[in-house]
Amino acid sequence: MSEDLNREILKELKEINNKLDTLNSSKGISGTLKVIALIFGFLVIGPLLVGIMVYLFNLTG
Repeated sequence: MSEDLNREILKELKEINNKLDTLNSSKGISGTLKVIALIFGFLVIGPLLVGIMVYLFNLTG
């Protein structure tokens, strides 16, 4: 009887642990946020880097 109870408790604890693992797993960023980051990169970061490079090449030439 006690061994059956221990097995049942162990089974329940494993199920709870599996549920907690799925809740704690990383989900990543959403598709919308990826598109916003891509647009931000092309419209802001890209031209900024190109401007810095042009400035540095003009400074040395």
